[in-house]
Amino acid sequence: MKRIGTRAKILIVVIFYFAACFGVFFYQYGKNASKWVVHPANQDVYHNGVPTGKGTVVSADGTVLLTLDQNGTTYAAEDATLRKATLHLVGDLQDNITTGVLKTQKSKLIGYDLLNGVYSPFSAGNTVKLTIDADTSKAAYKALGDYKGTVGVYNYKTGEILCMVSKPSYDPNDPPDLTSDYYEGVYINRFMNGLYTPGSVFKVITAAAAIDTIDDIETQTFTCKGGIEINGEWIKCTGNHGNISFDEALAKSCNAAFATIANEVGKEALLEHAADAGVTSSFTVSGAKTFKGNFGLSKADEVGLAWAGIGQYTDMVNPMQYLIYMGAIANGGQAVTPYYIDSSSKLLNKVNLGSKEDRMLSADTAAQLKDMMRNNVESEYGDSKFGNLKICAKTGTAEVDDGRPHAWFVGFSADESVPLAFVVVVEHSGSASSVAIPVAQKVLESAQKAL
Repeated sequence: MKRIGTRAKILIVVIFYFAACFGVFFYQYGKNASKWVVHPANQDVYHNGVPTGKGTVVSADGTVLLTLDQNGTTYAAEDATLRKATLHLVGDLQDNITTGVLKTQKSKLIGYDLLNGVYSPFSAGNTVKLTIDADTSKAAYKALGDYKGTVGVYNYKTGEILCMVSKPSYDPNDPPDLTSDYYEGVYINRFMNGLYTPGSVFKVITAAAAIDTIDDIETQTFTCKGGIEINGEWIKCTGNHGNISFDEALAKSCNAAFATIANEVGKEALLEHAADAGVTSSFTVSGAKTFKGNFGLSKADEVGLAWAGIGQYTDMVNPMQYLIYMGAIANGGQAVTPYYIDSSSKLLNKVNLGSKEDRMLSADTAAQLKDMMRNNVESEYGDSKFGNLKICAKTGTAEVDDGRPHAWFVGFSADESVPLAFVVVVEHSGSASSVAIPVAQKVLESAQKAL
């Protein structure tokens, strides 16, 4: 009897062991099978390193951008400019572009099914529809000219991204020599994975912190004599603005005023508002993650805090993050996370990757920033450049170590019937007013037609 009891106990342990193994296997299978099936070693999905199967990627207006069939992958857009403009969204055949649909949505694209695998009765492949507008994407690509940089536009009410262009790019149907200096970083989606010194566009965050923490900020007057001296160091300004108000300081992008404001706000509040704006966060956008920015003040003295408040020091921001922040200001403080995959159609399932809302700033602060950014356009940038869009915006000229400054232009339409928010970054181009604003003009002209 003792021997039988011992054997029974051993049998129970063995059964539990195998049950645990099966449990782990099925858990891993359910969690990772969609990743396993698109591994390049799977010859049912890849042939000579090229994805096969069935599937289609189309833009919002139905333009076919990519097709998969048993013979391989075809970049189907007839327009070479469109193929270049959408490369970082569609992806490359070797999966070097981590934000591309070919990388993030491949299992859905080829019609993978958890129960039946790839080749099931239902696996005719899927049509992955993007929210991207083809004409706006081409307009952005052309507007950037020979400069490297990025342009993004989205609907700040719904989260739909209408344009996400990154340069340099190339025609996947006619690839150039990618080893040349111009194509350095060609696989990086600069809008989602780029990090840039923000320059004066960061003054919007500093202004938000001032509104929330300095009781008399609206009545203060700041003195600019071509800059300001702080602890023996000269903080240079691009102008000699004399005595100016808070609103004027943002419109004229006065470094002297914002160096003073940053020190009035203090480290703790500025860190808090940078975090609230998403500077140090990563966002998941249609299955792809953005890079986190940087805003560190642990070693900053009063001079360092001044430079940080005007968008220099060690400040680094991600363009997608700033697009979300612009949308939040436009939307009364409520941020709508963008997305670029409209739907992925299946016979068994339909996935709609929508947006979620988070509050980045109070409604009152958002309203005041909106008024101030509207004043920027009316008093400094030229309201007539943007038709009837009632643009609220901020320029930025970011000083960098390796060449001419980067030019920024960020903002949104105050007209909620045309709910567009935008970010433009043009690398090593100099003045925002002469380069980044004209890019935004052309892109917004096209984007409003797509709504």
